[in-house]
Order: sequence, then structure tokens, then C-alpha cells
Amino acid sequence: MRKILTLAALCASSAALYAQTAPAPATDVPVKEKKICRREETTGSIMPTRVCHSKEEWAQIDAANAKAAEQFNASRHVGHGSGG
Repeated sequence: MRKILTLAALCASSAALYAQTAPAPATDVPVKEKKICRREETTGSIMPTRVCHSKEEWAQIDAANAKAAEQFNASRHVGHGSGG
């Protein structure tokens, strides 16, 4: 009987110790960004595709596209004089 009581006391004390040392749940859960979807038309297809990215990703994509368009326009004017 005494062994059972000792065993029960050990279990209870170890459970209390475990509860004190258990890691706290993470409170810094990353917030999932809302996706923004756009319809893009692919050359050669009549069916647009739906592309989804975060607001930040779309800003990066738009900036890259603007830079590419600017470089293309600049390359078209290289070697052409302004006179007629």
C-alpha cells in the first residue's frame, strides 16, 4: 500500500513539474496575407488565367514590369536621330 501511495505522489509531483516547465504556446503566429488575384491573358490563348499574389508581391511584379518596359522603350530609341 505504501508503494502505491509513493508512486502516486511521484506521479503527481512529476505532473506538476512538467506543467511548470512546459513551453508556452507561440503567440507570434504569422498572419496569413490576403491574396489579390488578377486575370492575365496569355498570348495565343483566349482563356485568361487567374494569378494570385500578396499586395507586396504584386508591387514587386509591377515594378519589374515597369522597369522592363522602360528598358525596352529606351532600346528602341538608341541610334535614332531626332531629326527627320
